[in-house]
Amino acid sequence: MWMYVTFLFVIYALYTLWDYVRIYRFVFTLNGPKTVPILGNANALLEKNLMQRFANEKSDYGRIFRIWVIFLPYVVLIEPEDIQVVLSSMKHTRKVGFYRLLNNFIGKGLISLEVDKWKVHRKILQPAFHLHVLKSFIATFSECADHLVNKLLERNGEEVNLTVFINNSVYDILLETILGISASRGDNNSKADMPFGKGQFMAIQRFVRPWLLINWIYRLTEAGKMEQQQQKNLINFCCRKMKEKQEFLQKNSSLIVEDESDAPIKKITLLEYMIKINEKNPSFIEQDIIEECCTFMLAGMESVSTSTALTLFLLALNRNWQERCIAELDEIFGDDRRSPTMQDLKEMKCLEMCIKESLRLYPSVPLFARVLGEDVRIGKQIIPAGCGIFILPYSTHRLPNHFPDPHDFKPERFSPENSKGRHPYAYLPFSAGPRDCIGQKFAILEMKSIISAILRRCRLESICGKEEVIPKFRMTIRVHGGLWVKVKPRDECNY
Repeated sequence: MWMYVTFLFVIYALYTLWDYVRIYRFVFTLNGPKTVPILGNANALLEKNLMQRFANEKSDYGRIFRIWVIFLPYVVLIEPEDIQVVLSSMKHTRKVGFYRLLNNFIGKGLISLEVDKWKVHRKILQPAFHLHVLKSFIATFSECADHLVNKLLERNGEEVNLTVFINNSVYDILLETILGISASRGDNNSKADMPFGKGQFMAIQRFVRPWLLINWIYRLTEAGKMEQQQQKNLINFCCRKMKEKQEFLQKNSSLIVEDESDAPIKKITLLEYMIKINEKNPSFIEQDIIEECCTFMLAGMESVSTSTALTLFLLALNRNWQERCIAELDEIFGDDRRSPTMQDLKEMKCLEMCIKESLRLYPSVPLFARVLGEDVRIGKQIIPAGCGIFILPYSTHRLPNHFPDPHDFKPERFSPENSKGRHPYAYLPFSAGPRDCIGQKFAILEMKSIISAILRRCRLESICGKEEVIPKFRMTIRVHGGLWVKVKPRDECNY
């Protein structure tokens, strides 16, 4: 009897764990970077050159290779054709379990949602990022950008850290477009009282201290308690803004974005849009609104501010491209000091190439991961279903067979003629496929608005001894030591 029960238990255990057995057996056949006991390669996640190492060492490991994070194995894909197999399919849209560590930091929104709920939210929110709706935000982009330029010109000729100024400007834009808070015009809610940007990203530190991956242990630590309090502050703040907006909408007529392209467009914030959805679709509950507000605020601030500052910094280092962007803006606007329209932003082709090249060198999100929903063949190898896949845009963007002289700033790579024939998955600044970044058009328009406002009135100069970009990797790329330049009014420059 007991032998029979034991036999059945073993069979059941093997059946249940078979996928894991296949994954581990496969991973042990792969090469990869050296590991350390227990941590595997987790400690390397803190190394500033990790992504670069993967790009340089790819040929040493083979077409695909493995890394270990604690006791969990992951397969790393670098080549665009291999990445396409995973990202282009709806079968591989589930994210790895470590994304749950982001919940307290950015909310349980589109970035970290499980597949079934993500599909619903993506379908609901996608229309809010249509270009016609984004057109209503351009005035806000322009107003905040002009305010930023005034602040920069107050420091005429001084050394300034671009990251500080750009962070504040992007923060103002997001407050107004997402929550309807006009912080730049002295809204009653001062930025100092708002919870955004006050949290610390602890996920990587938890990787290298494996016991902190156990939630009940982490919650007992000082960092865990602070993170929980920060999450409460975010939720309470967004909940309060939602209630205020609901009351406002009940007392006022609905805000409508006109369908005619030439008609005046009234602003509608993302919060207002989601409240309208909640009224029509009860499955999109108030808690979903709150979580998505947190996600859009925090993810948008982290990514766009650094990318904008880096583009400006690279233009300061590459004077010829800065001058080409200025000439383009002069051609579009002449002596007119008017704010840009959507058509103006579309015509900024040279600036767009510079932004794309900056995002190639320093993609906002240097690493993301998926779980295979079924077996996948890469070359002669079959990666088992359930295996975690790491995709590293930072490394893929530096493959010399797709981007010659990969470490150089060469915006001409993204001219129409030079872009022809490039693999569509060789360039992944906003991910790709069905689970790409929903806000990528918003981000590009925002970056163009800020950078063009600065270049229409200023010139940027690099500072001797502060020309190096030293990236550090969190959820997004940051720059160690800041990005320092000198800003001068264009009418005072003699070149």
